[in-house]
Amino acid sequence: MPKFGENMTKEQSVAGFRRLNKKQQEFLNNYVHKDMTQTAAAREAGYSNPTVDAVRLLRIVSVQERLDEMRSELESKFGVTVAKSVRDLQFIRDKALDLGKFGDAIRAEELRLKATGLLVNKTHVKHENVDAMSREQILEKLGDFMKIAQSRMKDITPGQDNPNKIVDNSENMAVPAE
Repeated sequence: MPKFGENMTKEQSVAGFRRLNKKQQEFLNNYVHKDMTQTAAAREAGYSNPTVDAVRLLRIVSVQERLDEMRSELESKFGVTVAKSVRDLQFIRDKALDLGKFGDAIRAEELRLKATGLLVNKTHVKHENVDAMSREQILEKLGDFMKIAQSRMKDITPGQDNPNKIVDNSENMAVPAE
């Protein structure tokens, strides 16, 4: 496999495609070019158990090699790297903070953390049989969920007297903003 910046020979390019079957290549096309999650890419490619199949596919050496080739092609074609994107997002975050656009700054930081893999969306699904529950039981369960959510929340609204201080209401003390 050629190193970054080296041109692939026709044999290397063709060999890269021959290692994968059509479904595997479609999975990678969805994953890389259509900005899909690995599960969505596998589902779109027609795999019957996309969650398991996506993980399995990404462990296959030839699929991993082709993924690296595709990413290298994009990097050389568009000049886009993760490091450059993360640096640019940090610049955007800092400018947004300077302008007082906290929502934009938070979004830029969120994207930066996702790009580096430090922030992963996790969804927890609880299955409850609400058909067998009474109205009171459902309301009680919703109240429990609200209590759990509120216990995990932290108020970081800037204080009125000093917008550079963040007030932590859970401990009733002011913490200087970074």
